[in-house]
Amino acid sequence: MLQIEDIIEVRKATLHDRGYEIVFPDNKIIWLTKRRTIAGLLLLIKYETCSEADLVGANDRLKEIKRILGTKINQSWISDRYGDANKPFSELWTEEGFSSVHAEGLKGNRQYVLKKEDHDTLFNENAKSTRVQLSKSDQEQILARQNNRCNFCGAILKRSTDIAPHSFAKDRLTMEFDHRIPIDRGGENTLTNYQALCHYCNKCKRQICFICDKECDETCALVAPEKSSIVKATNENVVDRLVRYAVGISDLLNQ
Repeated sequence: MLQIEDIIEVRKATLHDRGYEIVFPDNKIIWLTKRRTIAGLLLLIKYETCSEADLVGANDRLKEIKRILGTKINQSWISDRYGDANKPFSELWTEEGFSSVHAEGLKGNRQYVLKKEDHDTLFNENAKSTRVQLSKSDQEQILARQNNRCNFCGAILKRSTDIAPHSFAKDRLTMEFDHRIPIDRGGENTLTNYQALCHYCNKCKRQICFICDKECDETCALVAPEKSSIVKATNENVVDRLVRYAVGISDLLNQ
C-alpha cells in the first residue's frame, strides 16, 4: 500500500521523453503524462475515495497534499482549484491508462475510487506505451472524412491556434482526436478507430466511457454515431444531439 508521505520526489520524467514521475522508495516510479493528473492521483492514493469537490477548493484536501509533499514537488504543479474538476480524475483512466481507477454514480457529485489493494497496478506502463501521436496527414484524412466537423454535434472544428481568445462556445470549436473504442477497452491506433470531436463532445464521451461497464462496439453512439443513436451505458437515445440525424428526427426519437 502506497503512502504519499513516503514519496521521495515528484519530478519531470527522466526515464521517458515526456511527462512526470512520482518516485517512491526502492526506485518504484509512477509515470504520468499530464500535469493535472498528478493532483487527482495523489488525492486518490491518500484518501482512496474522492470527488470533484476535492478539486474545486471546497475542502482542504489539495492544501493537505501540498503540505505533506513540501519541497518534494514543484508546488505550482498542483493548483489550488481546477476549473474542469473532472479531468484530473477521468484522465487517469482515459489518458494515463490506470484501469484500476473507477467512477461511481452517473449524476451529482460523482465519486472516484482507487482501492489500496490496487496501488501496485499504477506502476504498469503498458496502456500509455500503446498510444501513438497522429501524424498531420492522418489528422487531415480524418477531418476530410467528416467535412471538418465534429462527428457528434457537427460543429466546424478548428485548431486552437486558429481560435480567437474570446470566441463564443469555444469548446465547440476546439478540435480533438478521439479513439472511438478507447485503448483501455481494446481499441487500436488505426485510422478507422479515430474520430474528430469538439472539446465539449469529447469531454462528454469521456465522462460516460469512464463509468460504462457494457461491451464497447459499434452499437453504441459514442463509438459509431454514424450507425447508432443509443448510448449503451445509459440506454439513452441521443439522436437529437447528433447532427447527422437532423432530418427525420421525430421518427427516430420514437424508435
